[in-house]
Amino acid sequence: MPLAAMNVYVPKGWLVLALVFLIAGCGSSSPPVQITQDASSGQTTYKTRQMRLSGIEMTQGLETGNRFYMQVVGTCTSQDCVPRSYDLHFVKEGMQSVQIEGRGVSLTIGTETLSWKDPQNRSVNRASTIRSGTFARVEVTSEQLSTIGGVDEVSGTVGGEGFSISHEARAPIRQLLRRLEEGPDESSQASSSQGD
Repeated sequence: MPLAAMNVYVPKGWLVLALVFLIAGCGSSSPPVQITQDASSGQTTYKTRQMRLSGIEMTQGLETGNRFYMQVVGTCTSQDCVPRSYDLHFVKEGMQSVQIEGRGVSLTIGTETLSWKDPQNRSVNRASTIRSGTFARVEVTSEQLSTIGGVDEVSGTVGGEGFSISHEARAPIRQLLRRLEEGPDESSQASSSQGD
């Protein structure tokens, strides 16, 4: 019997249930940009979704269980303000502990290379063990962040390991900068809608 001639009956209850799961699934993924405001301090915090770093292999055998990300965080001290600088957080997820050689960071952005020395090392890089969470953090200006978000290729090193981050993966940076360029009114609406 041809497929076109087949009648498929789906109860309405199943359609409603499928729609609920679809909406719940869409709601469970984190938004590209989160904006939070602290009523007591007046501080506004902007955070991008974590962006996957490719090419880091710090362990053998179970390295697929560890994933590495970069996240942009910016803060300023009033409502609808624009941060003057941003922190790049380098984050590890996964249960297996790994060793890193220091916490220095370098980024190659097009033809320019930016470097930050390990803030915890005075003279030599020392191996340290990390599990999950932020293991390195560096500060960039808004101009540098704009370049990081916009160029075709970004690569670098963190903890002695090389990585790259695709243009597609850096979309949250571009969305953050666009949102800040929209102005206070639009940013306020975006902030309130993200909190719902």
